[in-house]
Amino acid sequence: MKNLTILFVLFLVFSSGLFAQDYIYFRDQQKRIAAKNIKITAAEIRYENYDADDGQVYIINPDRVNLITYENGEVRLLQKKTKIINTYDFKKNLITFHLFDLVISNFTISYERIISNGKVGIQIPFSLGYATHINVNDDFVISKFYSGLNFNFYPTGQGKIRYFLGPGIRVGTGHDNHHNNDNQINPDSFYGKLLINNGVIFSPIQPLSLAAVLSLGIRYFPEAGQHNEEMKTTAAFSFNLSYRF
Repeated sequence: MKNLTILFVLFLVFSSGLFAQDYIYFRDQQKRIAAKNIKITAAEIRYENYDADDGQVYIINPDRVNLITYENGEVRLLQKKTKIINTYDFKKNLITFHLFDLVISNFTISYERIISNGKVGIQIPFSLGYATHINVNDDFVISKFYSGLNFNFYPTGQGKIRYFLGPGIRVGTGHDNHHNNDNQINPDSFYGKLLINNGVIFSPIQPLSLAAVLSLGIRYFPEAGQHNEEMKTTAAFSFNLSYRF
C-alpha cells in the first residue's frame, strides 16, 4: 500500500508537468505545499513559502514528509525513521549455582526458563545435602534432597538489574536436627515447604548474573511433631551465580 501511494503521487507529479516550483508532499494529509529554499537535515526540514517574499522560514519534522519534488525535475523520497526501542537482548535459559547453600552443607543448582517476553520465569531447583547435624540451623530439617517448582515474576522484564517475586513449592527428604534419646541420628523422612521468593539480580555482563534471594513461608515436617514443630514458619537466604544461554 505504501509503494502504491508513492507511485500514485509520482504519477500525479509527472502527469501534471508542474516543475515550475518545488513541492513538499505530506504523509498524513492529502495535500502539498509550494516551497523554495528547502534545506533538509536528519532532524528537520526548513523551507519558505513559494508565494511569499517575507523571508519567513518554516520548520517541519522529516517524518511528516513523503517526498519532495524540485523545479529541475528531481524527486526526493523521504523514508520514515523507525523508532528504536531500548531493549535488553536476553537469552531465555539460566543455570544457577546456589552458593550460600554450601554454608548449610547443601549442593544446589537450578534451571530456569524465561517466558512471556521476559516477564515470567519457571525455575526447577535440585539439591543434595551432605550434613548430619548443623549447629546454625534451627529449622529442625537437615535436608538430604529436595526439588520443587518456582514461579518468578519480573515486573520490569529482563535487564542488567531486575527484581523478581513469586511463589515456590519445595519437597524433599531430611531428618530432625536433634538427636533421639540414644543420641542417634533420626532417619530421613518427607518434608515440604511453601515459599514466597523475593530476589534482586545484577548482570555485570550479559551471560553472568549475581542474585540475592530471600524466601519466606511455611514448612511441613511430620517427624518434628514430637517437638510440636510439625508445621512452622520458615525463612531462607540464598546468594546465587547464574549462567545465561
